[in-house]
Amino acid sequence: MTSQFVPLLRNEIAKAVRRKLPYFGIFAVGLLCVIIYFIAGQLSNTATANAWGYVGFSMQLVFTDLGPIFIIVFAAMLVAEETGAGTIRAALAAPVYRWELYLAKAVTGLLYMIVLSAAALLFSVALAKIHYHFGAVGDSAGVVYGRNQAMHELLASYAFSWIPLSALVMYGILISTIVRTPGAAVAVGISTLFVIEFTKHLAGLDPYIFTRYITYSWLNLQQLAQGMDYQWRPEVWKMIELSGVSAVVTFVAGLIIFVRQDLNH
Repeated sequence: MTSQFVPLLRNEIAKAVRRKLPYFGIFAVGLLCVIIYFIAGQLSNTATANAWGYVGFSMQLVFTDLGPIFIIVFAAMLVAEETGAGTIRAALAAPVYRWELYLAKAVTGLLYMIVLSAAALLFSVALAKIHYHFGAVGDSAGVVYGRNQAMHELLASYAFSWIPLSALVMYGILISTIVRTPGAAVAVGISTLFVIEFTKHLAGLDPYIFTRYITYSWLNLQQLAQGMDYQWRPEVWKMIELSGVSAVVTFVAGLIIFVRQDLNH
């Protein structure tokens, strides 16, 4: 049987484009960026240091709570919305493999994560340009970091931020395969996320939970904006390892459940 992954992916993207939730997520992120713009100076000196510091601070706040919520909501509905409505049976009646459908949904979740984070970055950069300048970072002794290096670190922070967010997408899809109704899947996804966040320090599990790295890359950008020394290694390797393992484990677990579960009920 010829692979149907590409048509399935196009179909999943088309369905996502027709839904209102993805656009509401982008709107909510934009609104939060505007709110951050007006209160940034009251919350952090880093946000007012220069444009680099403002962008790092804005992105950190966006993905502390709101960004992850919309990512996990979107991912948690990808499978559960169809299993709950029973339309999944019609999709699987066609000559397609279950793993292809699951992979198409996973890629769609990743694409939305990228779009949402890109929107947050564009909003943050646009607002930063109103009052700040994307120039060299310096102090009384002169230039500490050139503009090109600062831009390189901004792009690196953005790219590295995808790694733990990808693990979050895979976790959301895992929940979507276990819980078969969209409302319940969203509730379980968000509630478990917050329970983990509130208890991981108390239980001593923080070093083993990938969510600790969701805002990590933006902290380095803020340190650069203040002219401070910053280091990616070795912490970035820990982030890649923990997030990568979490993403693979949750993806494989969700795939196994989806392939083996009885979807006729």
